[in-house]
Amino acid sequence: MCFSFSKISRSHNWNWDGEQIVHDSIVPSSRPPVGHSKGNYDIDVREFLVSERNVVMRHTLENEIRKFIAELPHASWEFFHSRNPGSFDFRANIIAEFVAKEIEYLPTNGLDPWQFPEETLALKSGDCEDRALLIASLLLASGISSFNVRVALGKFRTWTQGKQQDFDHVWVMYKDEAGQWQVIEPAHAKKIQKRIEVKKDLPDKAEYVPYYLFNDVHLWQTQHPSVYKKKIPEDLKRDWSSLHPEFAGWVHKSALNKALSADICPPWVLNSLNRHFTSVLWQKNLTIDDVDLPGSYDPRDHFDNGYIADGWDLVKDRLAQFEQASLKNLNAFHLAAHAIADFYAHTSYGHFGLVSNGDLQLFDPDQPDAGLPQKPEYGSGTSFNFEKFSRNALLNKGTAADAAQYWQGKIISGRYAQKGDSHGAAESITFIPPDLLKKKDFPGRGLLPHHNEIAMDEDTRGKAHILYAGNKIYAEQYRLRYDAAVRHIRDAFKKHWKP
Repeated sequence: MCFSFSKISRSHNWNWDGEQIVHDSIVPSSRPPVGHSKGNYDIDVREFLVSERNVVMRHTLENEIRKFIAELPHASWEFFHSRNPGSFDFRANIIAEFVAKEIEYLPTNGLDPWQFPEETLALKSGDCEDRALLIASLLLASGISSFNVRVALGKFRTWTQGKQQDFDHVWVMYKDEAGQWQVIEPAHAKKIQKRIEVKKDLPDKAEYVPYYLFNDVHLWQTQHPSVYKKKIPEDLKRDWSSLHPEFAGWVHKSALNKALSADICPPWVLNSLNRHFTSVLWQKNLTIDDVDLPGSYDPRDHFDNGYIADGWDLVKDRLAQFEQASLKNLNAFHLAAHAIADFYAHTSYGHFGLVSNGDLQLFDPDQPDAGLPQKPEYGSGTSFNFEKFSRNALLNKGTAADAAQYWQGKIISGRYAQKGDSHGAAESITFIPPDLLKKKDFPGRGLLPHHNEIAMDEDTRGKAHILYAGNKIYAEQYRLRYDAAVRHIRDAFKKHWKP
C-alpha cells in the first residue's frame, strides 16, 4: 500500500525468533580433519558463531573496525562503543558495511566447508555462508544480545513474469532497537573475485524464505508446511551460496538511492536506511517496509483515512529528531521518508497540485495551499467526482454529495482498514488504533473513497483503481508523484542532516 521502494519482500508470516528447536544441531560432512584430504567430522552449527569473549573478534572490533570507522564520514568510534540509544543499530550498520567492503566475495563451486569467522578474517574472503557467520559473530562480539541475532539458511525466491526461481542462500537477521527484524545481506560485496555475467531481469517481487535459523544458543527449524523438512541432517549439508552478489545488489536497489546520492548522503548511511525497506504484504510490486506490518499500523504514518495535517505533524516531529542527532535517529528519518512518499502516493495533492515545467510542485505543510492553483473539489462533474467511488456505509450512510460537501476544499486520502470494509486479505488483518476510532470526526472518514480506488502505489494501474481510467494518464500521474516524493525526501535529508 505504499510506493515500491524496492521489490524485496520479507513476509511477516515468518517467525524470525525461531520455532521448533532442533536439539541435534550437527552440521555433517563439514570438512576433513586437519592434515587429511578425505573424511569428515561432525560440527555443532552453533560453534560457527563466537561471542564477545572471543579475543580475535574483540581485536577486530577494537583495531580493524575502529580504523574502518575513522574513514567513514561522520561515523564515531565513541558512539559505536557506547550503550546510548541508537548505538546498537549503529554497530549493526557499521559491521555490515565493514564486511561488504573489506571481505572479498569468493564464489564456490559445489559443496564447500564453512569457514570459521577467524578463518574468514584471516583470508579476507569468503562466500555468503562465511560472510554471514562473520557478520553474526561480530554482532555478538560487539555486545548485541544473541536474542537479537539469527543466521538464516533458506531460499532467496524471485518471481519474474510469473516464473519462480529459487537461490539457496544464507543471510543474517538483526532485531533493531525498535523491535523489528531486519535483513543484513551478506551478498553485498564491494570486492568480487571471478566476476561473471549476471542476467538482470528485475523480478516482479522477491522474498527471503527461511528453512533454519540459529544463533550461538539454539538451532531452530521453520515449521511452515511449505518449507518443513523431515531429514534435517541431510538438508543441512547443502551448499547455501547460490545467490551471486551482483544479482543481489541489483535487486535490492531502493528508491532512496535515487533521492540520496553520494554528494548528499554518505553511502554507508544510505545502506543503513535501505535495510528498513524489506518487509512485505504479498501482492505484485507491493513492497512495503517495517512501518507497514499489520500489528504496527497507524494511518497517520501513511496519510490514510484523510489524516493529512496529523501525518505532517508526525513527519515534522521525526525530522526534528533526525536533525537533533542524525546518526542516533536514522530510524526517525526512515519513518519520515516513508510518510513523505506515502503523501504523494496516497493523497489527492498530486491530482490538484501545480505542475510546472513537467514537475509537481512540492507540498509545503506550513503553507498547505501554496501548491494548489485552486481548492480541491469533489462534486458532480469534477475530475475527482466522489460519485465514482465507494463509501463505507457501516460507518457513515451519507451520499456522494454529502461526501463531496464534507471534504470540499481539503486534500484527502483513501479510507483503509476501517471495520467491516476490507478490500483484501492484508487489509482484513490491519487495525486502526482505538484512540482514533473514538474521535468524533472519525465517522466522516467513512465518506472517503477506498484507498485502492485512488492511491498510486504501483507503477502500473491495478484493477481496483478508479481515479484514472486510462493507462497513459495513470502512468503520467505516477511519474509526477514518484519524482516529487524523491525530490522531497532529498530536500528533507539535506535540510535536517546534522551528523
